[in-house]
Amino acid sequence: MPLPTSSRPNRRGFLALALLALVALLVPTGAFAAKPPAPVTIQILNVSDWHGNLDPAGANGGAWNISARWKQDRLAYPTITMTAGDDFGASPPLASFFNEEPAVQGERLMGIQVNTFGNHNFDKGVAHLQSMIDLAGAASTGTHGAHPGAPYKYVAANLANIGANLNGVDPIAYLTVGGIKVAVIGIVNEEAPTLVSPGNFGTMAVTDGVVAAQKNALAAKKAGAQVVIVITHKGMNTVSPPSGALIDFANALPGGLVDVVIGDHTNVEYSGTTASGILFFENVSFGNEYAKTLISVRPGTGPGVVSKSVTFVTPGPAGALSSNNTSCGALTYCDQDLVDMLVPYRTALAAALDGQIGTTTAPFDRGGNIERRKETPLGDLIADGMRLTYGTQIGFFTGGGIRSQFPACAYHPVNTSLNRANYAADHTTITTCAGYGSGSPLDLVKGDVYTVLPFGNNVLTRDVTGVQLWQALENGVSLCPNPITNTSTCAGRFPDVSGIKFTFNTANPTGCSGSEVAPITWACSPSRVTAVTWSDGTAIPYDATTYSFAVVDFTNSGGDSYTMLHDGQGITRDRDANVFLAYMGVVGPALNPSNFPLDRMTCVAPCNP
Repeated sequence: MPLPTSSRPNRRGFLALALLALVALLVPTGAFAAKPPAPVTIQILNVSDWHGNLDPAGANGGAWNISARWKQDRLAYPTITMTAGDDFGASPPLASFFNEEPAVQGERLMGIQVNTFGNHNFDKGVAHLQSMIDLAGAASTGTHGAHPGAPYKYVAANLANIGANLNGVDPIAYLTVGGIKVAVIGIVNEEAPTLVSPGNFGTMAVTDGVVAAQKNALAAKKAGAQVVIVITHKGMNTVSPPSGALIDFANALPGGLVDVVIGDHTNVEYSGTTASGILFFENVSFGNEYAKTLISVRPGTGPGVVSKSVTFVTPGPAGALSSNNTSCGALTYCDQDLVDMLVPYRTALAAALDGQIGTTTAPFDRGGNIERRKETPLGDLIADGMRLTYGTQIGFFTGGGIRSQFPACAYHPVNTSLNRANYAADHTTITTCAGYGSGSPLDLVKGDVYTVLPFGNNVLTRDVTGVQLWQALENGVSLCPNPITNTSTCAGRFPDVSGIKFTFNTANPTGCSGSEVAPITWACSPSRVTAVTWSDGTAIPYDATTYSFAVVDFTNSGGDSYTMLHDGQGITRDRDANVFLAYMGVVGPALNPSNFPLDRMTCVAPCNP
């Protein structure tokens, strides 16, 4: 018969239940819940203020070099690649001579995915910009063909009336990378319309970037973006102490809405974090540097950024291409597909611009904003060419129109036996252009002229009164030192003159005031400019006497706030680069920068170094 069942509790079972109860009391609530997903690291690659430098502007950079490095970088993390305006415009001839199309094709092959606009994107007006937007967004034809590489998108959140002027531009681009939804917002620099010819923005107006960024960041968060990045054509001016439009913009944004702000425009390396935790930075321009940003994000919904950091990379030395710039040869970093894309452009360019036009004992210097704060031999040479070619009494140019040293290392003639060199950043050391001869004198070719003067501005002749001349010079020194950028540069409006001399004192208040953006009310009267004379010292009075005057159409139409010249006068002559080339036939073939005494302007302290 079966044994009777005991009514006493099982000691082992009781003990087990007690232990389970104790563990339940000791373990925190939620300990047995599912663990949150591990963070995902995504990578942002970006180049700043590229200006179509398909070949290295110096020892570093070049599209074919950077593209190869980026392909390697992308192996490490899920990646988005972007830039923040001025990707074309004021470009070397390899891009500018072909209406900037090679620059956009190069970006497609480099893997750019998102971009915004800077002032130079509007150099040729909205119709040209639309053609570049269309080229950027066209369906791919593979690694070759009319539309090589992958399409990319332009974004701009602070352009009022954009729909009536441009198609295919949204305020935000959404991308999913590594399973993370990322929003990229584009912000144009507010002063951009004053830096291009009047009318080049069509009927668009640039609105407040901070307001636009906040509005669209909020929309991006509501749309489920876990990471919000703002790309803006704003830059740093100084790093110690840090100052500039970029840091002001980043500090004005609220934390929690924006994670990263990527700047551009001023050729400065800087990174920082705002009090609200926004990482912001800018790279050195022209492809001489690029940035790698790592963002650690916890997948899911809502805010998930765990950490973020940026590293600056110098892509060089790039080295030189082989076989007349048609092959990567033995280069470690080189994208042959990109080199192949450029071959037909190089062939056409060499036939047009490789011809030698003279020599120089040393480079005509430019860079580090010297052409925007003081007289330079190159500025004098250009202004002389304009005046003497057309026999006017006065030649007038501006430093912002000078985009390269002369000769230009950014131009790559097929003949590598030519002697080519530029000044280093210290403006004292002369360095040989990569792949070329190091002898003396230095060889000058037509392409150098088009690299120095890439905008395609036309020289025109007209009359000005003494009043207009004094007012124009006052405008030229109105930003010395620049109150907008808080630097010694006087901005691109700084004048280069021929046939006259002038004296200015930056301790005096500027004689210019009013609005430089629509509706424009900018006007100038003498204050900093204290004397204007002919080259022989004879005074030019501030009166209605008229003088013949050579100037480019950009300035004459009121660009750079030269409103006093925007009166409908002027006979169009020829492109500024063509005028310079013709003048080289007069003053060449042997040039010497030291032959320019630099006595056309006198600055009364405080002056720019």
